[in-house]
Amino acid sequence: MIKFFPTIRRNLLKEGKTLKYLKYAVGEIVLVVIGILIALQINNWNEERKLRDQERKILFELSATLQTNCEEMIRDSLVRARWNTSSDIIISALQKELPFSDSLNIHFQNARIPGTNLSLSTAGYEGLKNIGFNIITSDPLRRAVVELFEVTQKKLNDEMEYFGSFQPNRQIIVDQLFSYNDENFDYSNPIDVPIIPHDYDALKRNTVYLAMIKSVKVQRNVIAAHAFKNLRETRRLIQMIKTELNKTSRDNRP
Repeated sequence: MIKFFPTIRRNLLKEGKTLKYLKYAVGEIVLVVIGILIALQINNWNEERKLRDQERKILFELSATLQTNCEEMIRDSLVRARWNTSSDIIISALQKELPFSDSLNIHFQNARIPGTNLSLSTAGYEGLKNIGFNIITSDPLRRAVVELFEVTQKKLNDEMEYFGSFQPNRQIIVDQLFSYNDENFDYSNPIDVPIIPHDYDALKRNTVYLAMIKSVKVQRNVIAAHAFKNLRETRRLIQMIKTELNKTSRDNRP
């Protein structure tokens, strides 16, 4: 085909058909330009398709991270509720001066835990940051992702870090008032280790300890409020990603 065009031009020149030659030459140039434009368009389509495939991949990864975080927050909320129940039991026992019972030992342990050990993954978000936020074509979705990880989840982590900073001083109080039942230590569940008061009668009169237990519960509930907001926003973002993936699936149909 390429050799065919010069042959036609030479024949036109030999026949003295200059005007036809010029028209043909222009037409040939137009065809070449059109061919180049088509090739560029095809290349652009291929690059766009690669970007959209990459977008879908990162959205799937992000959705998986968010789903894992949802499960973790639900699990953590159930554990935190159990710790709050223990706090209520200990507060009631001390304020009502109830007699000591061995069943209180596990509640003494639970009541001191601030609930700052919730760990949320950022794997999908870090992958998005490495690629670049503009890979997400939907502006509302992109804003929602950044809002969740940079504002809502960051606020939750900051609160846990702040409340966790009180723990060293609280641990000193606990070590002064309790001994650990290390014979019942369970490696599969290291948190649930009963602690035994050195002097239960003195503990009932210890206002510092009672105030500490109440403070722990309040801080635990503050974290719960932030975690609930984070859970709600995480679920909303999962639904937004699902909607966007369904949309791109329809757009990519032949």
